[in-house]
Amino acid sequence: MISRVVDKKMTELNESRRPSSRQNPLIWLAVIVIGLILFLFVSGDRNASLTNTDTGSTTADSPVGEVSSTADANPVGEVSSTADANPVGEASSTADANPVGEASSTADANPDVSGSTSVAGGTIDRSLLIPPGMRARQYIEQLRIEGTPYPFPRVFEKAEAYLRDGSLADAHLLYFFAAREGHLPAIMKLGEMADPNLFLAENSLLDHADAIQAYKWYRKAELLGHEVATDRVDDLQQWAKVEARLGDSTARQLLLNF
Repeated sequence: MISRVVDKKMTELNESRRPSSRQNPLIWLAVIVIGLILFLFVSGDRNASLTNTDTGSTTADSPVGEVSSTADANPVGEVSSTADANPVGEASSTADANPVGEASSTADANPDVSGSTSVAGGTIDRSLLIPPGMRARQYIEQLRIEGTPYPFPRVFEKAEAYLRDGSLADAHLLYFFAAREGHLPAIMKLGEMADPNLFLAENSLLDHADAIQAYKWYRKAELLGHEVATDRVDDLQQWAKVEARLGDSTARQLLLNF
């Protein structure tokens, strides 16, 4: 009886030491997932390599010495149909129309020595692009060469013409030249161009009216006995009184002269 119990216990002990034939199902699941990942990775690499191989084979279909269908149409030694129409040693049709030593029609119409610039619809002659005030300076220089007495009525008329044409710089220079020499109409003109009561931006080089400048020119004309200048000075005084009450610093400065 005791031997049977011992044998039974030994048998149970031996069975407990044997590894279980049943494995944990999670292990098999992990093996399957890893296998799928490896399969996808390998198949992706194979697809990429097949794509590159196909591209390379497509490019390589052109035999050695040939680039593309364009190259087939243009064998070695030939550039293109344009080159066929213009063999070696000959330029394009434009060049045929303008042989070596001759410029294009545009260049013929506008030679380099003229200094002109071709634009759509015509040309611009650079010699006509005169800086503002240049014509007045040249005219004044000519008058000084001729000497005194200066023809101030003619100078004033020329300034008026410049003003009508919109050449404000030329007009202002001639007005100033004549006014500095005591020409009354030019003095009054400069006063009016700065007068806040008469200021017009389109007829003046100033960005805004300058009551001090207007007063200076009117006073100069007043000293020459011009009655209109006296009226203008009175108008400036009235303007200055009104504006000074509103806080205008220029008006307050002008009132110091009265």
